[in-house]
Amino acid sequence: MTTDSKALRNAFGAFATGVTVITTRQPDGTPRGFTANSFTSVSLDPPLLLVCLAKTAHSADVFASAPHFAVNILSEDQKAVSGLFASRAADKFAQCVWTQGHANLPMLDGALAQFACASHQLVDAGDHLILIGRVETFATSEGQPLGYFRGNYFSIGIERELAEAAAATKGSRLGAVLACNGGVLLKDTGGALSVPLAPTPSLDSLTAALSAEGLHPDIDFVYAAFDDRTAGGHAIYYHGKVSGTLPQGYRIVPLADLASAPLANPAEAQMLSRYADDFRNGSFTLYHGTETSGRVRQIGAP
Repeated sequence: MTTDSKALRNAFGAFATGVTVITTRQPDGTPRGFTANSFTSVSLDPPLLLVCLAKTAHSADVFASAPHFAVNILSEDQKAVSGLFASRAADKFAQCVWTQGHANLPMLDGALAQFACASHQLVDAGDHLILIGRVETFATSEGQPLGYFRGNYFSIGIERELAEAAAATKGSRLGAVLACNGGVLLKDTGGALSVPLAPTPSLDSLTAALSAEGLHPDIDFVYAAFDDRTAGGHAIYYHGKVSGTLPQGYRIVPLADLASAPLANPAEAQMLSRYADDFRNGSFTLYHGTETSGRVRQIGAP
């Protein structure tokens, strides 16, 4: 069977991935590194991960024989670092910020996660080598990952920027579906319930308003973005969780009661019913469209 290599590469590219830089030391101590998105965890016990390296890569022999290597998972603001280590620049490490880590490995500053590994197994796989490493030390930090899809970078954080831009239009509102003690935090105005909204349509405004009530919000991703033709303007809702003492004028509605809760806004009622289903299914979705119809796409586990 003859395979169209270009078409196959494009098909592989339909799988969205993160971006990593793999680093090691040559026998003479010179640091080496390359960009890779073919990385995955393998096992927790023992702690193993793998990365694939083209046999034609200039660093192939170095990594195949290195006793240790490191994996640096890049953050969304490290596109330049990714491009640098994907290039054939002569002295890549002179053009980025890094520190010496476990086993003398070069670790890139600003990475979301870093894994220092002992070489565990080398597998010959067609035109690539599979490097399996045993994790000896690791570290993580807060931030958003740098993504790669169909040959282009993307950022999860861009959804937040787009949501803020949409919310800035006249008549828009911005709120959050906040999990709390097995239910969802809702504002109670004379028995009519509503999702907590920002005084002005921005995430900072929403966070400040909730904090002023003695709550501690932890807001993560955009959950719904739609054109509400009934109320007018765009509606942007984030997902998150909240803790703290319940202030006056708020209620925690259990997940099982969300579908029948007396929501003042029908669009919010429909959204919270979806939220309850998402929570039970163990995987959240992002809704976009209008207040009555639209599309959902998968986001991830709660």
